[in-house]
Amino acid sequence: MKNDNIDINEIMKIEQMPIVFEQLEKIGALIEKSTKDLDKLECTEENKQEVKKRRTEINNTLKVLEDRRKEIKNSLLEPYNVFNEKYENECKTKLETASNLLKDKIDTIENQQLAEKESELREFAEQHIISNNIQDIIKYEDIGLNITLSASIKSLKEQILYKINKVVSDMKLIEMEQFRDEIFVEYLKNNFDFVESKIIVNERHRQLEELKKQQENIQEKEQEEEKIVEKVEEIVAPKEIIEDTEVITVQFTITDTKTKIIKLREYLKENEIHYE
Repeated sequence: MKNDNIDINEIMKIEQMPIVFEQLEKIGALIEKSTKDLDKLECTEENKQEVKKRRTEINNTLKVLEDRRKEIKNSLLEPYNVFNEKYENECKTKLETASNLLKDKIDTIENQQLAEKESELREFAEQHIISNNIQDIIKYEDIGLNITLSASIKSLKEQILYKINKVVSDMKLIEMEQFRDEIFVEYLKNNFDFVESKIIVNERHRQLEELKKQQENIQEKEQEEEKIVEKVEEIVAPKEIIEDTEVITVQFTITDTKTKIIKLREYLKENEIHYE
């Protein structure tokens, strides 16, 4: 902005502050002179009252200066507040209004430029999507272009072609997969990421296959247990006793010790088996 030879630094300067600073420096020098021996001063029972008196004098001096500081602060703030209001109205507000006016004009033309660029890119993308017969798979919005004024049309069109060609290539790969339908569904859900979609589906089927094997193992164990139960029941089940009424004669010779032959004879007698 041209200032028409106006020296802003000359206009906005404070005359009184250097004088105030000079006075403060003089007061500071007096304080240093009157307090320079305090570090050597020892406080004893004999001079304690004198030490207290000096501290009271220092505190009183501090209070006087603090009161004066507050007065100066208020006296400085009052004209500053008047100055600030005048500055806001005469300078800042007018400059901000002018800046916002130009910003609105710039935003209008830039928004128009962005809209024209977006329209050209949309038409370009839709033509290539249709020519590759993938309009049921991907739309212009799915490409996710970051359209800015600084981005060139050429680079943005290259991004569009890369995305479309990738989708075409991915569809050929999906057609070769065993679980093509499931991979295609995941492909649409996972931002056209073929590798990720294939991993998800293959992992899903691996888990299903593992679950199937576990169920088969459980069924085999259950069948084995059922067979064991059936075998046990067959063994322990009471059998029908069929009375044997047929009488036969068997002749045989026994060769053994006398004791065992006597036990055999007793067994025959106990079980009412006839013998000669």
